Amino acid sequence: MPRRILLIGPSSGLAEEFVLRAPAGWAFEGVGRRSAAHAPDRYETVHVVDAREVGPLEYAVRANDCDTVVSFLQEGDRRLCQEERPGPGALPSGIAWDTNVLATEAIGRAAVSEHKRLIVVSTDEVFPESGGPAPESTVPIQWRENPSWYGGTWAEAEALLGRLVGSVAILRVSALFGWSVAPECDRRLAAELLTRPDGSSDILQPTFVPDAASALRRLVEDPVSGRFNVAVPEPVRRADLADSLRQRVGRLGTMPPRVSERHPGLVPGRLMELGFRPTTLAGALESLAGESEGD
Repeated sequence: MPRRILLIGPSSGLAEEFVLRAPAGWAFEGVGRRSAAHAPDRYETVHVVDAREVGPLEYAVRANDCDTVVSFLQEGDRRLCQEERPGPGALPSGIAWDTNVLATEAIGRAAVSEHKRLIVVSTDEVFPESGGPAPESTVPIQWRENPSWYGGTWAEAEALLGRLVGSVAILRVSALFGWSVAPECDRRLAAELLTRPDGSSDILQPTFVPDAASALRRLVEDPVSGRFNVAVPEPVRRADLADSLRQRVGRLGTMPPRVSERHPGLVPGRLMELGFRPTTLAGALESLAGESEGD
């Protein structure tokens, strides 16, 4: 079925993977500070708008003739987010709050008022970092108590989106990895995931980029609303994943993924009911090896 989609954040690696995997009959407009680097020909037009300029952003969502809005907009620099965390009793502010909360709320408000379907990419950091699989019914930790300020801003954004009356779907992903369309992103990811800023181990289940793109396509095709979790079925330590990725990028041989003994991460949940099947971590890493060897 032909679709007209307004995509917020066309320069995102996941956004580009999603567009490249979309059927030929889908038409795209983009809104963001940068255009798509790898699939510019898939867009009819890209509107240059700074996400923190809420007025122009909201107008861009209202004024287009698309039937679906897919937002990849977020400030995901975890270290910056933690530095901006407000102290006790202080009002929230900063780029993470402005982007993840205020801009996302503006997008949602504009989309539902124009009777457009909205799909927003969120994060599993809205949940605690331990305690086992998190089904969709798990209640996120609000921004005041969430140990992750990045996750806390998204918990607030999800709460605001939940108050809107319209067709809204939220896709929660873990750490995204994979070659997708920009191999250099893996180098940044590998460096980021080695340790937390306090030096402790960083454990979180990752999401293979093509899996997340496939899940987004399914959410566009199926008129469902609600919150959906997506991640590969096996738990993994981020440091182990980063080690594997560094070896892939550096062509230093291969290393089988080591599975963590705790924190199994998110479960596919309702996306499984929709027919979505994620790639196993082992299979994902094997595909990375194949692409690296073919360069």
